[in-house]
Amino acid sequence: MITLRFGKSSSPNYKKAIWLAEQFSQFTPISPQDTFNVIKIGKSEFHAKYKLLQSLWFTIASWKTAELLLDNNIIEFQQVQKYFFVFECADKYSAALIPSDYCKINKDTKGWSCKFLRAVDRDLPRSAYRLGRMDYWFQFGHFMSPTIWEIDKEQLRDVLRREVESQRVNACPIFNFQNVENIISELPDHIDLATSDSWIIRYQDAVNGQVIEKKPLDIAPRKFPDGTTLEIQFPSPSKPDSKDTAQEKPCSKQRYIPEVRFIDIGGVDDILDRIREIIELPLKKPDLFKHLNIKPHKGVLLFGPPGCGKTLIAKAIANEVNAHFISIKGPELLSKYYGESEQNLRDVFEEARELQPSIIFFDEIDSITQTRSGSETLRFDARFVNQLLALMDGIEDYGNVRVLASTNRPELIDEAFLRPGRFDYKLEVNKPTRQGCYRIFKIHTKNMPISEDFSPESFCTHLEGLSGADIAFIVREGAYNCIRRHIDVSALIQDAYKKEIDFNNLVLTEEDFWTALKKLKQE
Repeated sequence: MITLRFGKSSSPNYKKAIWLAEQFSQFTPISPQDTFNVIKIGKSEFHAKYKLLQSLWFTIASWKTAELLLDNNIIEFQQVQKYFFVFECADKYSAALIPSDYCKINKDTKGWSCKFLRAVDRDLPRSAYRLGRMDYWFQFGHFMSPTIWEIDKEQLRDVLRREVESQRVNACPIFNFQNVENIISELPDHIDLATSDSWIIRYQDAVNGQVIEKKPLDIAPRKFPDGTTLEIQFPSPSKPDSKDTAQEKPCSKQRYIPEVRFIDIGGVDDILDRIREIIELPLKKPDLFKHLNIKPHKGVLLFGPPGCGKTLIAKAIANEVNAHFISIKGPELLSKYYGESEQNLRDVFEEARELQPSIIFFDEIDSITQTRSGSETLRFDARFVNQLLALMDGIEDYGNVRVLASTNRPELIDEAFLRPGRFDYKLEVNKPTRQGCYRIFKIHTKNMPISEDFSPESFCTHLEGLSGADIAFIVREGAYNCIRRHIDVSALIQDAYKKEIDFNNLVLTEEDFWTALKKLKQE
């Protein structure tokens, strides 16, 4: 059940919004008992009147009182769109002449029983060029021995399951994840390169002091349908005194995609829209930029008070575009040995290139990019800054790689980073508004047992001026207060608590949250 609600507005579009709302069967206008116009939309009406819903939302989206909920949880309209696409696809499946072929991406592609599942390609690449543009099933794995590549079916299963949730495919009445499980089980458990001439090992450069060694990365098909072939790349000789490299564990990086989603973040809708335009659009629609003959923006700097969601924003955009996420705390790259810090930085960008699309996120970037000086004491930092500037200038060479950074002190950052061509956009992430506080509070209290007489709307009016981290603390501390009211915590920790815990009594009350708020303000 989708619920859309909005309060009275002085906007000239208010009458239009009411007229659109009246087209839905379950519309309840504002009354003395309720300060919202409320529309409840079931599945059948949602599908039939989606365009009407879309028009209504675009009319009221900028109003502070406008909210869109799914099963009482606040969501973004992009999530609603995904549900519509899934329902529409299910209808087309029912009307298809050959329904069994409809769920394939195309006739030549096997797929995973649903055309929405595209994060991993089930087929083999058609060319060496496409090998670096997609993630393929055989790339999920590791070397059990120098010639045995084991397919990591569990990781493959997790990636596809996350994509099912992200694309809302689980709402499809036809889709069954068991079909995906069956397809995965049909894949080989391992590939023996010693007995098969269809596969080769791909190697990557690994710097060991001044020696560049080749270490196994993954495997790839030897021949492609377009007639091209990959040559076997043998490792370069090791140092004379090095150990037998055949006995070493192969070096194989795996992609990391954060689990944070846009619906997990509240109070920063305006920032999210701009971030998606800058980062997501070039990765999803590169043809637009090719047609216009322009290059996408290189980087985005997020600045603002601590605890306002800068890191969460970076993780959410990586999740949305299925990008490999590399989070860097500036000082962890620094080394006291000459040239090693710059090499660490180059390794980060190289990892991003290998696992693209990728997002490199520099947290607290002011700690490593402070204004340079000619003094001797800052020469070390200046070399590191110069290396980062050079890498950002040449980031096009790394493919689908974008750079995000966050800081609480933008005034400390060297001006060379702030010019267009490096961090093209500087976006301020402020503390949430009253409506934003309410959304953040609802996100953190989702699925928590809360007393029915507690009014989140009323309580959240007292949260204005707090950061998202502050609100998360209040929710956690409120839960602790609930535990303290019902249980002797000291006895429980010392295993001296003899009573059986009645979880039905552990319900948070307004007093629990007020006590947490007072504790936060005292600190």
